[in-house]
Amino acid sequence: MKNNSKLLRTFPDSYVPPVVERGEGIYIYFKNGRKYLDMTGGFTAHAILGWSQPTVVDAISVQAGKIAHIDYKSFSDENRDKLAELLLSRAQHNLNRVYFVGGSGGEACEAAMKLSYQAHYDSGKKGKNWFISREQSYHGSSTDALAVGDRPNLYFFNSLLPENRAKIPEHNIYRDKKDHETLDDYARRSAKHLEEKILEIGPEKVCAFIGETIMGGLVGDVPPAPNYWSYIREVCDTYDVHLILDEVWCGTGTSGKIYCVDWDQITPDFIFMGKTLGAGFVPLSAVVTSSRIEEKIRQGQGQIQHSTTHQGHSLSVAAALAVQQIIHNDQFLNTVNMSGEYFREALISELEDHPFYANVRGRGLRNSIEYHCEEQHLFGNALAQRMKDDHRILISGKWHRVCFSPALTITKEQLDIVIDAFVGTFKDIASMWDKNYRSNVEIRPIF
Repeated sequence: MKNNSKLLRTFPDSYVPPVVERGEGIYIYFKNGRKYLDMTGGFTAHAILGWSQPTVVDAISVQAGKIAHIDYKSFSDENRDKLAELLLSRAQHNLNRVYFVGGSGGEACEAAMKLSYQAHYDSGKKGKNWFISREQSYHGSSTDALAVGDRPNLYFFNSLLPENRAKIPEHNIYRDKKDHETLDDYARRSAKHLEEKILEIGPEKVCAFIGETIMGGLVGDVPPAPNYWSYIREVCDTYDVHLILDEVWCGTGTSGKIYCVDWDQITPDFIFMGKTLGAGFVPLSAVVTSSRIEEKIRQGQGQIQHSTTHQGHSLSVAAALAVQQIIHNDQFLNTVNMSGEYFREALISELEDHPFYANVRGRGLRNSIEYHCEEQHLFGNALAQRMKDDHRILISGKWHRVCFSPALTITKEQLDIVIDAFVGTFKDIASMWDKNYRSNVEIRPIF
């Protein structure tokens, strides 16, 4: 279908993708009668409960019949308190305050940065306004989130961004660890990069270090080396620098724990989350922090100075509460862990001896496979197109990796369908991956 719509689309020159009619479980149904098994969580990894969860739909309907939204700072909403309490109920870290923000992870990133700066400012440290992040990271598309991210196709925005931002090398055990290093050696060296950057800028100027708990969709679900976050925490403590963790990609059960950082057994100063909080049923994001930060602001200006019209949106909070009540369940989280382990082991067993195979990695049901081959940026696109066309399975194949981010409700039988289709497709395309075949592969939207 040609693009004759008045809607400004992300890819203006492409054909209009097929119209979605509905979603059910992990399947997306189109008006043309086709259905696809979705291993992308709605293509941005947000649909962590799949589609049409009855309890969530009911919660939205009930709240809409009461009041759609009431201002966050002026009125109380019991569901906000309930959701905040639930989000902390299974935490293994020591954070104990939840600040609901707007709809996106980028908004939550900016809110965390502003809360961090205000806490320093209200403590008399007004010069601590630098933020350090990592190369190959992504934290959102709003201005401050862009400034701490590192996405090459967005570099042309750099002249619009604040300059008091700095980056250190990514932490990637698969690419950057030297052969002679142990994982602990590499973790210490990575933390040393942060210390050196803080000293270069001046500790009195550095507000916070921001990082994804696991390097997310841009790099492909790379877990940190053991003790990495502990060493980072030590550096931050030494120089009075806040540690802000981005769990937009890997939060609320997707890693097999409510907070991905709980695998690493440290307490940051802030965690921000977004897409998984409302699971795509509604937009909602939040910052998790501590009463210690709250107290600094209380004794300072006495008011959090970052706010938005739709923060803690009542309808979104009601829906997110229903979502999180499903996820905050030991049996549910155990199943996520078992499913993820089963999926990773199956891919490794089938592909580890293949010449294109590099590794499979992840936590819970956030997993990626990395491949090495000629023109590998085309290989993932070819995989995604063939999986869609031949098997009606949607995957995210880009650059050097395929990311799998299905609904956490996916069954073993459905995983088997994906494993069989993907392994066969991987081997088939690899067997034909010569220059002539590659010349016919296009980098284009999946539909």
